[in-house]
Amino acid sequence: MTEKRKVVFSFDDGPNPAGALNTILSTLQKNSITAEFYVLGSEVERNPSAAKSIIARGHKIQNHSWSHPDLAKASEAKVHLELKKTQDIIKKATGITATKVRPPYGAGGWPRKHDPELAKVARQLSLSIHNWDIDTEDWKAPRGIGPGKIKHIKKQLDGNKTKTTLNVLMHVQIETAKDLPEFIRILREWGFLFAKPTS
Repeated sequence: MTEKRKVVFSFDDGPNPAGALNTILSTLQKNSITAEFYVLGSEVERNPSAAKSIIARGHKIQNHSWSHPDLAKASEAKVHLELKKTQDIIKKATGITATKVRPPYGAGGWPRKHDPELAKVARQLSLSIHNWDIDTEDWKAPRGIGPGKIKHIKKQLDGNKTKTTLNVLMHVQIETAKDLPEFIRILREWGFLFAKPTS
């Protein structure tokens, strides 16, 4: 019997907008899915209760920098400031210490091309660097995960047979929140199971 393939859901750029986040959290709860949220420190500072709700609903919260710069082009000092401030605000808001970082745009975060400054700072802050396997491109116009995006996702899934568990990238935005129930239904129809994020 062939082992069923699995997906892990990850969401970038939260925790705002709070309305989109709440809809996403409700959909995940209805479908018994645990996800990870890579949040921006500046948004956590503006809305700590939204960050708290991620933890309260049983999900993982991780570091996506403070202000969404290209960390691969930033100095070591800038990288350190972006990640350390975000670590501190996540801890202050939720009591949790993030264990992973996803650099904005994935810049400098791919295993064979880790940016040296990012890698060094991540080590100093006990963060492991993670990107994704499947890009929904939900931020591109038209935003969300409509039929055109579904075709693109299917192509990526079909072309990525080497891994049994694939990380699917989405964003905290209204259109994605609206399309999420149908996306989950389609993934189930394709035979995928939902895995929990690793620590």
